[in-house]
Amino acid sequence: MQQLTIIATLVAKPGKSEELGEALLALVPPSRAEKGCINYDLHHSLSDANTWVVYENWVSKAALEDHFATPHFQAFSKQLDELTGGSVGLQEFQMVSSKA
Repeated sequence: MQQLTIIATLVAKPGKSEELGEALLALVPPSRAEKGCINYDLHHSLSDANTWVVYENWVSKAALEDHFATPHFQAFSKQLDELTGGSVGLQEFQMVSSKA
């Protein structure tokens, strides 16, 4: 199995940044508790108040797909259009250096 790194960038609609941040923050504890989660960290841009980034590492692609199927992620997904208008970028990476 190959570890998978995800960088999800979400841009809130004007006036929706705080609400988006709260929804994203609510995902952190249950996501971290998932069997395949290595880490799940939320970041807020210092230069653009509407931009949020989730940096996550999973033990495998299958673990990420399991995450997408969880009730907490499915509930969050239903809010995405209202909060972001579809402004979500999802990038997948594979670590090539050795672990620290």
